[in-house]
Amino acid sequence: MAEFEQIPKVGDVINDHYKLIRKISNGDHRVIFCAIDIKMHQIALKLEKEVDGETEVCIESAILKILNTKSDHVPKFYQYGSYKVYKFLAQELLGPNMIDLVNYKKPYKFSLHSVLKFSIQAIEILQIIHNQDFVHRDIKPNNFLIGNTQETTGKFYLTGFGLCKKLNRKDGVIIKSANKGKFRGSMAYASLNAHHHIEMGRHDDLTSLLYILVEFYNGMLPWSYLDDAEQIQQLKNHYHGQKLLKHLPKQFLKFESHISSLDYQTDPNYALLISLMKETAHENKIDLDAPFEWEEEINEERCIITSNHVNGAIKKKYDLTNSEQELQEVQDQMKTSTVQEFLDVLETLTGVQQDTSDDSSLSNNQYESQQSIRQDNYVEQFIDGMKKNDDKYKQLDWAAFVEQTGGSHQKEGFDDFEIGDRETSLSDRTS
Repeated sequence: MAEFEQIPKVGDVINDHYKLIRKISNGDHRVIFCAIDIKMHQIALKLEKEVDGETEVCIESAILKILNTKSDHVPKFYQYGSYKVYKFLAQELLGPNMIDLVNYKKPYKFSLHSVLKFSIQAIEILQIIHNQDFVHRDIKPNNFLIGNTQETTGKFYLTGFGLCKKLNRKDGVIIKSANKGKFRGSMAYASLNAHHHIEMGRHDDLTSLLYILVEFYNGMLPWSYLDDAEQIQQLKNHYHGQKLLKHLPKQFLKFESHISSLDYQTDPNYALLISLMKETAHENKIDLDAPFEWEEEINEERCIITSNHVNGAIKKKYDLTNSEQELQEVQDQMKTSTVQEFLDVLETLTGVQQDTSDDSSLSNNQYESQQSIRQDNYVEQFIDGMKKNDDKYKQLDWAAFVEQTGGSHQKEGFDDFEIGDRETSLSDRTS
């Protein structure tokens, strides 16, 4: 019973920094919330229960910190810490994932324009990750999300780095492990190497991406309605080449052919794959600069929700009474051991000892970056609009906000929109 009572719930305040506003998703050991931080900004908070002393959020935190300096197609990392029996990751709040988007309207598939436009972004993201010698190993539609602002509705971000692994290089040469690995990834999108428990490389990430492109263009994969791993493997063995790609433009056969020619050590030709997608667009007179099919409608919904619900989400406005000294005291409560654990993982992933002089003030630095990250957030735009209209908007007080009754699992007005049922899987749909 004591363990049950420790499960985080909407309304809880995590380490005096984050108030949980809405549950996004949950699993056996992990739960993800939309939360409000001490600066009254929206963030995504992943909490994972420790099992045998290991958590995916610790690995994901370290990898995000590395990738944040290389790409803006991954969520911004804010903080890694501990709460009761959980480890947590605070990161940038993103918009809906590909499953949400495709479930938004029938038929349950994307236009060729959207498939090509997404594919180019996805290839570019994977190239950046692979160039850092990381293999994602869990490429699936749920891990591709669009941004949470009007300007990023057409921009995809890759998440879910908990299964990520770093390639082993010796004298510049990638060394493949001789040991048999465990199955990693999602059954529907995993490569045949994953099914055979063979160490997964960069070409396996690209194979998973190809499966996504086929599914979202056709509306399904040949094995979409199966749960049995052996049956899915048999169908993947059977459906390849023309059998898998007969409804797609001919360039996708070249896409698959290139991936099939790769082995664990061979560098993929990302420029070739992108050129194939652009060639397809040119032949089909598709303007890749045109917005995705969902962008206009989502932005219209965002404007409606902003005008109707944001003001109602925070039922009271308070005068600022907390001092800067009080804020500093809260920040000083962060556990050094947790920060050190994070640095240890970071050191293991990079092979280079980290400079702890900057990382020791992790909780301070996150808020400086948040100012620029969220300056275009539609909630912030709404607040700015109030000020321009001479509304007497007073800065919200964190302590008073925490004392409010915790919300519910329903949309609280902080979230931008709801598209489809987040739990709906492609295998549950009919084409």
